[in-house]
Amino acid sequence: MEKFAVPVTASEHVYKILKQWIMSGELAPGERIDQDAIAARLGLSKMPVRSALEKLTAQDLVVMHSHRGATVSRLTEEHLDNIYLVRCNLEGLAVQMATERLLPDDVTALNLMIQEQEALALHPKSDFERILVANREFHMYIYRLAQRSVLLEIIERLWEQSERYRRILLNEPGMVGGSINEHRRLVELMSQHRADEASQYLIEHNRKTQRVVLSVLQIKNTN
Repeated sequence: MEKFAVPVTASEHVYKILKQWIMSGELAPGERIDQDAIAARLGLSKMPVRSALEKLTAQDLVVMHSHRGATVSRLTEEHLDNIYLVRCNLEGLAVQMATERLLPDDVTALNLMIQEQEALALHPKSDFERILVANREFHMYIYRLAQRSVLLEIIERLWEQSERYRRILLNEPGMVGGSINEHRRLVELMSQHRADEASQYLIEHNRKTQRVVLSVLQIKNTN
């Protein structure tokens, strides 16, 4: 059967571009978003830009002001704490449920993902975008095993909100390698069907990430 490309609306096109600019830091936290300039740059009217900004606002990536237009959401300690409070609880639950459903083929797939992460980390020219994607694919594979669609949907949204924080860690010495080692231990616990221990280990894995991000943020805020 012939496959047809799904048409992308102007607002969806702008949304993807703006989101990438925000995630990459091209639009920095706290920066004012010039809707006229963006519309001109993309060769579009302001309407799809406005629509895209409303969608980004719903994802806590943009703040809309009544008289000052829109700005990129700032990275704050309070927001970081709120995200990880919920992430730790929901992802811990997902790991527990996933462990109970884990099959040998899943263990094989997860170990292959870890090997891919190791190859990316050891490459002379580390591709941070690919490392982020590989990390996300690993975690989401596990959370999908829980077979709870609403739980997965909420976790995915929280990951979207926390991606800018995770990017802070990519240049921190030892973070990528340490994360890979922790992934290996998590799979080991899951493969032994130690659901409670695996759940707690995932929570500790997330909390470690939060602590390092917090320390970097505090340094940035004092400079």
